[in-house]
Amino acid sequence: MSTPGPLQAETAVIAAFVTDAPLDHARAVAAVQDERTGAVVSFSGVIRDHDGGRSVTSLDYTCHPRAGAAIQEVARSVAEQFPGVRIWAAHRVGHLAIGESALEAAVASAHRKLAFAACDALVDRIKTEVPIWKEQLFTDGSTEWVGLDA
Repeated sequence: MSTPGPLQAETAVIAAFVTDAPLDHARAVAAVQDERTGAVVSFSGVIRDHDGGRSVTSLDYTCHPRAGAAIQEVARSVAEQFPGVRIWAAHRVGHLAIGESALEAAVASAHRKLAFAACDALVDRIKTEVPIWKEQLFTDGSTEWVGLDA
């Protein structure tokens, strides 16, 4: 078996999972890098303190039991669509405070345009195809479910 050369990067899904543990951006980026990497594009979906003009205190993420398999399928499909990328993706579930990361994605490739395109597709598809829903908690005590149609 030969080692891929500089123009023949290996496509790989390093990790794709759903977890209730805090996510680490640096871990995602480090996981996709190797000696062939010329670009790493990453995304952190961070809990913000507002939505639609209302003050948010926190979010609760709930998932379908098949969410772990779904995020793996999405990552595999994106890797096939963009040959030569290395992918790491994780979505968090449970109670998240303002400033915590709900989604971390990192994509490495030999060239930047490929990494940008693949990361964009990966995040979009995770948000639309993985059955995870969020309940926003507002400062006035009310709540709102978002993403129930995913």
